[in-house]
Amino acid sequence: MIASLPPRDVDRYLARIGQPRPDALTLASLARLQDAHVRTVPFENLDIHLGRPLSLGTGDLVRKIIDDRRGGFCFELNGLFASLLSTLGYEVVLVAARHRLEDGTLGPAFDHTRILVTVDGHQVVVDVGTGASPRGPVPLDGSVAELPDGSRHRVVARDGRLDSQVQEGDDWTDGWSFDRHAQPLEAFADRCRFHQVDPSSHFTRKPVCTLVTTDGHVTLSDRRLITTSGDQRTEVDVDDPRRVLADTFGVRIPTWPGGTVESSSTSHR
Repeated sequence: MIASLPPRDVDRYLARIGQPRPDALTLASLARLQDAHVRTVPFENLDIHLGRPLSLGTGDLVRKIIDDRRGGFCFELNGLFASLLSTLGYEVVLVAARHRLEDGTLGPAFDHTRILVTVDGHQVVVDVGTGASPRGPVPLDGSVAELPDGSRHRVVARDGRLDSQVQEGDDWTDGWSFDRHAQPLEAFADRCRFHQVDPSSHFTRKPVCTLVTTDGHVTLSDRRLITTSGDQRTEVDVDDPRRVLADTFGVRIPTWPGGTVESSSTSHR
């Protein structure tokens, strides 16, 4: 159900995230791969605003994320990372997730894809496909995962489902709600198309590119560069978003969606 990658693509993928091939299929090696991935491969929706249809085909994902050194959104990033993990030998399934809303109800089905990995005798959830992806796996048994950035995550059972939570002060805030039913990546095709074209999708509203850092996040939201470091947040407007994309995220595109920008010699202020 999870597509395999040719050996050459595995090597190039590992080089893309700056990691050697794991010596053993342990939870520690999985955590290193996930942490490296979220800090090197950005979450971005630029092709939607460039008018380029997205593909969930494995070859197309390899070309975009590995060959072109781009990012993507959840279906692309988690889809290809699942292929990498499976090809390396991890026991992997993709599952469907949806938001747990403030009133306790659930958002649309198949709105997000996540990865479940069975490793060292336990099952964990892995997610490299959000703008705030955790920097490591989170166990499904309710125990707390303390990640390298100091954040604390857990998964709790509720109404026959599993809900991810992150600790904020003394409180636990709900995130994605998911189940354990294995899904092929093609099962997410309809929601992938929805998020490309529907005006109600937040992905169609403005171009965004974001990357996890060692102590926060850096995000280019339209023409605003937002940096968080611990509890500190700064925002600056940028004159040349394409240069910021290249310098900060390693992403190169031929034009900025929605209009012409000044030449790449223009510095951001």
